[in-house]
Amino acid sequence: MNPHAGPDVSLQGPNGGTMNRLAIALALGLAASAAAAEENPGADAFSVDTSRSTGAVAVGQKGKLSLAIVPKAPWHVDPRAPLTIRLEAPAGLALAKAQLGRKDALEPKAEVPRFEVPFTASAPGRQEAQAHLKFFLCRDTICAQQTRTVAVAVTVK
Repeated sequence: MNPHAGPDVSLQGPNGGTMNRLAIALALGLAASAAAAEENPGADAFSVDTSRSTGAVAVGQKGKLSLAIVPKAPWHVDPRAPLTIRLEAPAGLALAKAQLGRKDALEPKAEVPRFEVPFTASAPGRQEAQAHLKFFLCRDTICAQQTRTVAVAVTVK
């Protein structure tokens, strides 16, 4: 018998058998994992809507990239939590701004923050901007940081 090991704990199982400490620890670990999973929103807890972005534009004309973070209940984007968007675009799209924060939202206190960034098209063909988002989804008891990269394609004629 190991003097440093704790007492050998056994519990009566549902069929009259016993459950040892390892089985109890596994059961508690699985329960904790399930609880943690409920507190982590996951990738399907929100979407990024780019549908209001300019899809096609002529060379030399202006357009806009539009991004909205749309949470799904019970999650929300807390207006007090940090939020950053870093934009990257090819040489064929000149962005008016490449770094965005909460203050750049059309309505900074909205729970569905929406951003619009003007651009000027300078080269024909398919141009694709990348938006790297970092923000927090929250619910009653927790906020969890989220990151996502979305592509916004623009056809320049």
